Amino acid sequence: MIITEKQLQDDHAKLAEGMQEQSQPEANDSMSDVVPPAYSATELLPPARPTNFLSLILKDKPIRGCYVIDPLMHIPLNLLPPLSDGETERDRKNLYLRTKDGSIDADIWLIGQEEAAPKNGTRTTVSLSSNDGNITAKINTVKGVAPFLLDIYARDGRVVVLLPRSFRGSLLLTTRQSVKLSDDILQRSTTLSTVEHTKRYFVGDVSHFGDDWNGDELKVVSRDGRVVIRYVDEVEPMKNGFFSRIFSS
Repeated sequence: MIITEKQLQDDHAKLAEGMQEQSQPEANDSMSDVVPPAYSATELLPPARPTNFLSLILKDKPIRGCYVIDPLMHIPLNLLPPLSDGETERDRKNLYLRTKDGSIDADIWLIGQEEAAPKNGTRTTVSLSSNDGNITAKINTVKGVAPFLLDIYARDGRVVVLLPRSFRGSLLLTTRQSVKLSDDILQRSTTLSTVEHTKRYFVGDVSHFGDDWNGDELKVVSRDGRVVIRYVDEVEPMKNGFFSRIFSS
């Protein structure tokens, strides 16, 4: 029996087609067993237990740490530090960090409520102060936080502030050196004024700003230091060091 070349090609094609039909159900069965990966969302949680009306005053040491503040937490008066002369309980800060000769590096968490924070005119107040040292303040918010006032004084140091994306309010920045706002903050800000060494901006809808503003507010005073403001989730820009100058040339 003589088998022509054409018959061999036809038989080979039929055999390949049959093998393909047998393999298709197995492939379909294996695909049906594949379970898509589950999506898991992680909740942003503070790294420590909260407190309130915390004061830390040092003479010649740096202050570094994480501070979780719940402005609604009740602390008995007999457990709180004494107020300065002329101050009342209304002047007490939710967080007060001060050092005479040293830097401050504070990772601050502000705790809110499950529902939106009530607008009752009460702000969370945070004050950081150093006569001789840089200050870095990172503000994290959890849930619906009340408006906050962050007041920073660094007589002879650089100030870096990382704000939450929820910040809507005034920036009042005073320094004889430069002021740097990140691109994201600039896009959301309105420039209000520059008087001598003080610059004022408003982040958000400026039509909400008024003389009796009681929303978010950042005040920075640094006599001889740069002021840098950016969002807490923004990547720090690369510094122009030795290698960056080489590769950019």
